[in-house]
Order: sequence, then structure tokens, then C-alpha cells
Amino acid sequence: MRTGGLPDSSLLTDAVRTLSSAADATQVLDRLARLLVLRLGDFCLADRLDDPDVVTRVAAVGKDGLLRLPVDMGRPHARRSSAHAGGMLTLLRSTPQSLLRLSAAQLAELSSSADPRIRGQAAAALALGAVDLAVLGLTARNQLVGVLTVGSTDGPFPPEALAQLADLGLLAGLALDAVRLLDTQRHLSAALQTSLLPPLPALTGLSVAARYAPAAAGLDVGGDWYDVFTLDGSAVGLVIGDTTGHDTTAAARMAELRNLLRALAVDRGEGPAQVLSRLDRTAARLGVEASATCVYARLDPPGGPGDDWRLRWSSAGHLPPVLLRDGRAELLETPPDLMLGVDPGTVRGEHERNLRPGDLVVLCTDGLVEDRVSSLDERLAVLARTVQGAPSNPPGGGGRPAARRARTGRRRRRRPGRAGRGRLSPLSGLSG
Repeated sequence: MRTGGLPDSSLLTDAVRTLSSAADATQVLDRLARLLVLRLGDFCLADRLDDPDVVTRVAAVGKDGLLRLPVDMGRPHARRSSAHAGGMLTLLRSTPQSLLRLSAAQLAELSSSADPRIRGQAAAALALGAVDLAVLGLTARNQLVGVLTVGSTDGPFPPEALAQLADLGLLAGLALDAVRLLDTQRHLSAALQTSLLPPLPALTGLSVAARYAPAAAGLDVGGDWYDVFTLDGSAVGLVIGDTTGHDTTAAARMAELRNLLRALAVDRGEGPAQVLSRLDRTAARLGVEASATCVYARLDPPGGPGDDWRLRWSSAGHLPPVLLRDGRAELLETPPDLMLGVDPGTVRGEHERNLRPGDLVVLCTDGLVEDRVSSLDERLAVLARTVQGAPSNPPGGGGRPAARRARTGRRRRRRPGRAGRGRLSPLSGLSG
């Protein structure tokens, strides 16, 4: 216990500061255990309670660092069923304010308990030199989500300390609940985004790779998408798009546009400009309220020996593709067309290049290149240089180093509200 028998008056303030940057439940409990040893007790154990019925020892901290615990008190990171680890947890559940206080005399009495878990835990606490033990339950939504066990070896806790501990229990319970909810959101958003990004098909004579990376921490979901699918006559459709927005609503709009585009592209085998025009008109007629930039490309295989592949594409206000040929990267820039969702009657242009074995085409969304410091032209030039300087490897085995260098060529400053935006870099290359 700290000098004078009183906890530092800044305990709760320090707890708020400590918890504000904690990334997960384990970090919340570990930081609290260390704070309590610094401000209040001589040792602290921290346990996390998880569904369906699991207790995990997260931290065991003393004044000199990590504790070597008796077996009956559990080891750090040990997991056990709470049904079999009842012991003092059972006593805690029936205690007002979820704060169980045990003196040395009470611990000595409990060390003779008929319950082997209580008996072992009490004896272990005495072995650590505890003369006063406070077992604090951390609750959220009327459920016990964690336990902090604080021990003093040189005197009893004063009433002021116990009052602060009770308040700390409420604060820590809310913090644990918040990080758990955030973790659940992350898992759900990642599952949603994964379900919206299709698997890549195996294609004869063509290697394809794709990568999705969230632009920042938070919901890993947004309006960026890619697609690769087969068309008639062994042709291949390639799509890269970016729906306005950076949240689950944008993801839902993206899914609508992606499915419409895929269906329209496969339906008639039309050229890219016709497909995007039909997409714009169909989305408007169906009331799909989504605006997006997009490149739709069609790759037609060689007509005979010695012929080239033919790449045709139309861009609805999207970033230009990058073509890497013979070690030289070229931005395939074309006159800009309107993005989707602005004017369904707009006339769209179509462009064409022949592709040879060994050529690499890179399609990406703006999150890969944009920042608030450089102009878009400057960043596109960086992208081209990055693609040109990338190691020579097939798309199926790479693409990530080039994308990473393009992002870090200049430090990127995050735009507010862009946490859900992703960077997509589908890469397609012709095998020899």
C-alpha cells in the first residue's frame, strides 16, 4: 500500500488516461493492474471473463515486476472454465458493488474452507504476504467481464481507497465493454468486406492477384471493390471501382453496383463503354442511389498464333491503369468521363491497347495514391515509378511490395472520416 495509507488522488484520472488508448481487453486489464500496483497495492492480478464460460489470467504484477504465482492462483495467460474455477469468484458474485474485501484473518479462515479452490486461493494470497485483499469485479451491462485482485502487504486499505476501487470497477467495466464491442465490429466488418470481394478465378495464360487493405483503423469496410470474371469466348472482365462513402452503407451500395455490373457484362458480351452506360441507366431506373468511379476492362485472348491479347476499357472518372512493359511503366491516361450516378445519359469513351506476354496491368483505387500534400499527378507519377521499380515477379505471388512502396513513398496524412476506405490493387499479368 502506498505511503500514508491513501491512494493517490489522481488514480481515477490516471485510469481514464491509461484506458483511453487501450486497444483491447488484455491491454485494459494489464494497464490497470500495473496502475494499481503503482498507486495503491503491492500486487495485483487481472483476469478476463469471456463467453461462454472461460476465465483468462491476463496479468500478475508486483512492485518488482511480474509475479511468480503459486499454482493455486493461476499463471499469467492461463485459461480455465469458470465453472471449475469458482473459488472466490463465487463469493464475488454475491458481494454488493462487486467488491470483496478480505483481511488476513479472513484469508486464514478461508484457507481451511471445504471448497478446494477457495482454500487454495486464500493460502496463496497469504503466501504473497497479503494482510488485506480487495477482489474487484468489473461489470458491464449487468455481467461480470473481469476481475482485479489487489493485495496489500503492509496494512489494511483505508475506506477512501475502497471507494475509489468501486468507482474504478465501473470505469474499467465500461472500458472492457467498449473494446469488446469495437473488436466485434472489426470482425463483422472484416467478414462483410471479405464476402463482398470475390475469389479470383484461375485463368489460362493470365495471372491475376488482388489485395484489399483498409486505409486506417476502425471498420475494415467501405465502398472500394474489384472483380474478375470470365466472359464469352475465353475473354476476361476486369473491374476496379470506388463507391462514394467509407462505411457499411457504402459497402451495401458497392455490392449493388458490383452485382449489376457483373450481370450486365456477362449478359450480352458488349464492349466496356456500352456496359458502363447500361449500368448507369439500369442503376438509375432501379433507384440505386450510388455514385462511383470505375474502370471496366475486357481482355480478349489472341485470335491465333503470334497474335496479342487485346485490352479494351472504359473509365467512369477513375484513376488510369498502369501498364508495365519491358521494364517501363506507362499511365494509360485517357480523356475523362463522368463518374457513375451523375448523368445516366452520358456518352462514354472506350480505349484499346494490345498486350504482349510478360505485360503487367495495375488497377487501383485512390486510397493507394492520394494524400493531402502532393497533387494527384505527382502521386500517379510515384505509382508509375513504383510499379516500374518493383521486383520482377508474377502477380499471383506479389503485388504487395509495390503497393506498400506506393503508399509510403511519401507519408500519407489520413483524411477525417476515411477510416473505412480501402486500397485495392488488382494486378493482372500475361504469362509467356
